[in-house]
Amino acid sequence: MDHFTMSLVVGAVAGALTVIPMLYQRAAAHATVAAFLVCLFAAVLTFYAKLPYLPWWADGMAIMLMLQIPTLFALAGKERKTIPVLLLNALLLGFLVSVAERYL
Repeated sequence: MDHFTMSLVVGAVAGALTVIPMLYQRAAAHATVAAFLVCLFAAVLTFYAKLPYLPWWADGMAIMLMLQIPTLFALAGKERKTIPVLLLNALLLGFLVSVAERYL
């Protein structure tokens, strides 16, 4: 499996792990699709970008958090119950994407 395909697979798994708690909370469909796509694109960016002054394990967390912030501002008015879930998932899954990128 090449590097790009691996990044898409890891991003799809991270996106699925993000969407599952949102479905249990009955979040809006546009919020769940947005969260899935952010995780997918963040994994691809993590696999191909190296941020300066950050250790390898913080690259994914920083990229995932930077991409998730606009979604959080968009959801701040209507879907406030999904904001803590998205923040926690951004940090946790960003770390797991970094681990997958380093060891897979």
